[in-house]
Amino acid sequence: MLLTLLYVLFIVVGLRFFEPHVVGMALFTLAAPWTLYELIRNRFKNILVPLAATTVGFLVWFLDSVLVFKILPVLITLLFFVKFAEAVIFQRPFLATMVQKTPKMVWSEEKLAFIDSAHSYWLIVTGINLLLQIAVLFASLKIWALYTTVGWYLLFGGALLLQIIYGKVRGVK
Repeated sequence: MLLTLLYVLFIVVGLRFFEPHVVGMALFTLAAPWTLYELIRNRFKNILVPLAATTVGFLVWFLDSVLVFKILPVLITLLFFVKFAEAVIFQRPFLATMVQKTPKMVWSEEKLAFIDSAHSYWLIVTGINLLLQIAVLFASLKIWALYTTVGWYLLFGGALLLQIIYGKVRGVK
C-alpha cells in the first residue's frame, strides 16, 4: 500500500517539474537496482513490483507517454482479479491461509470457512476496482492520482466493512 502511495506521489510530483521521459528514466534508474537486488537474493516472489516499475520506467523513458505510468496500478489490480478468479473457478481458496499468518490473532474454524467462502465477493470487488482503474486511465492526472491513492482504499475498506458486518449478522464467531 505504501508503495502505491509513493509511486503516485513520485509520478505526480515528477511530472509537475519534468517531462514524462525524464520521470520514466528516473523511475527506471531507481527500480532497476531494486529488481537486480531481488534477483541476486533469489527472492523471486518479491520481484514482480520492482520488475513492473522498471518496465514502466523504461517504456515511459522511450515512449514519452504519461499513459504508461497509469497502467501499473491497472496491472496490479488485474493480478488480484486473476488470483480471485482462479480461486473461484478452480475452487482453490487462499484468503484463510493468508489471514492465519496474522500475528497474535486466533481464528476459529467457522471464521476461516467464512473467509474462504468470500472469494466470489472479492472477485466482484476487484472487478469493480479494475473497471474503475481502467476508467481513470483516460482521466486527468489529478483524478487518476486521487483514485489510485485514496479511492481504491475506500472501495476496499468499504467492501471489507460490509463483509465484517455480513459476518456479524450471520453470527460468525
